[in-house]
Amino acid sequence: MNLRPLPKNIFAVLEMGERRVGSIVLRDDNSKDHGIRARWAKVWRVAEDIDWLESGQWILVEHGRWTMTITVKDSQGNDFKFHKIDPNGVMCISDEQPEDVADVDLPK
Repeated sequence: MNLRPLPKNIFAVLEMGERRVGSIVLRDDNSKDHGIRARWAKVWRVAEDIDWLESGQWILVEHGRWTMTITVKDSQGNDFKFHKIDPNGVMCISDEQPEDVADVDLPK
């Protein structure tokens, strides 16, 4: 799959659904007006003009600073879902997977 983001774009897989922090369950709040929160995303592709971020890193993104899910077929014909992230919504970067966040496999 040879998709490249246009300038000032980040493609990433965003954490969705319920999340557990210890014994506390954070319910899915997507598309609701209450309980909104930032979400972690694993970076898949980065535009050439973004030199502060690399594929495979994790980013914490402000609520609502991503697009709806984009679905494409990978090289094996499987559906792959990702989001376009607004670079101005990135709050922090981690080289390591955050605790209590499920890992995701990124296509090549």
